[in-house]
Amino acid sequence: MSAVDDVEARIRRLDELRVEKSTQLRQLQQELRYNSVAGVDERLESGQSVAQLDVSIEGGRNLLFKAGFLSSPQTYVRVTLVLVLAQFESDEQHTLMEQKSTSKRPVAPSPRWGETLSFQTLPAAVGTLRVDVMQEERIGADEVVGAFLLPLSRLQDQRPMDKWHVLQPTRDGAATTSEVFVSCRLQRSPLSALTVELELLQNQANELQVFLGRHQNLVTGLPQEGPAPAMSSANVLQGKVVVPEETPERSVSTRFSAVASFPPAMRKREFGENTDVTGRLLETLRAKRQRVNSEQHVGSLSDRIANWLLPTSTPTSSMKADARPCSGVFAGENAGLTSSQFFPFKHRQSASEPRRGRRTGRSLSAAEPKAPSTLQAIEKWLFTDKSGNS
Repeated sequence: MSAVDDVEARIRRLDELRVEKSTQLRQLQQELRYNSVAGVDERLESGQSVAQLDVSIEGGRNLLFKAGFLSSPQTYVRVTLVLVLAQFESDEQHTLMEQKSTSKRPVAPSPRWGETLSFQTLPAAVGTLRVDVMQEERIGADEVVGAFLLPLSRLQDQRPMDKWHVLQPTRDGAATTSEVFVSCRLQRSPLSALTVELELLQNQANELQVFLGRHQNLVTGLPQEGPAPAMSSANVLQGKVVVPEETPERSVSTRFSAVASFPPAMRKREFGENTDVTGRLLETLRAKRQRVNSEQHVGSLSDRIANWLLPTSTPTSSMKADARPCSGVFAGENAGLTSSQFFPFKHRQSASEPRRGRRTGRSLSAAEPKAPSTLQAIEKWLFTDKSGNS
């Protein structure tokens, strides 16, 4: 049997169970009604509650009993149910208490009872359940070994709760490890319990139906088994045949459309004036790197001071010095060099080229020359001969 067949069989079983539960629900709806004030179901004929509480006492472990002369070697469990009754017409509340006990067992660290105590026809579903482990006494009241409290609000889902409960000591406050295993179930409304069960069965059936639908879609989507259809050799890809002669030329790409729209004269990178500016700039940089040896060079302040301190030579003496051959250690190095070439800074300052006007939007106006500053006056006095030549 495959997984799909198993799922289909499970769906059939769920449908049969759902039909059976639906029949029971229709039958109970003809006999019972739900009391919203008490939270329980009542019979239509008598109005008596059908709520029931089942408490199963299985056993205990790590129980500590007394070993005195007055203590009996017998133990049992006492269960007390306290219900709170609310009146519909008034706000007054009444308390109803019911108590039941198990049979007696010999005292042992782990006694076993295995009994079920049932509380029938509960008038309400609000209250507290108290479980006491007792030890019988020969004289006087029985001794409480340990106890625990369980609110009925934890049993409103009408499902059994199986749990080990820790017993709390009644007299001294020392914590103990004594425990008792108790199974509780509160059946307060059979109508609501069957309704919830039918919803769960329907949800399970729907999930299985979705699984079958996905499996069916997966099976139908797979390729069919058999010989593959023969492919046409003339047109394998089943596409459009491209003829180069009939294909129109592609237009200019949109990436260069903005550049192509400008005429060549407006493109700065292709214009000739930009090339001239670049060449002029290169020539200027090259001239700055060369050694200064021209008469048109405008000396700095240090060059001017050196020219003023060095003695001036007459043309005849300079010619004699030039005609006199150099001898000594520097004869080979300074051969063919004149005194003016040996002292390149010994030059007269020539008139500098007129400076270009600034490229501003304002028109040039003939302004009166400003008076020379003190530094300019001292510089003019230092570099001016007696004849008035600078």
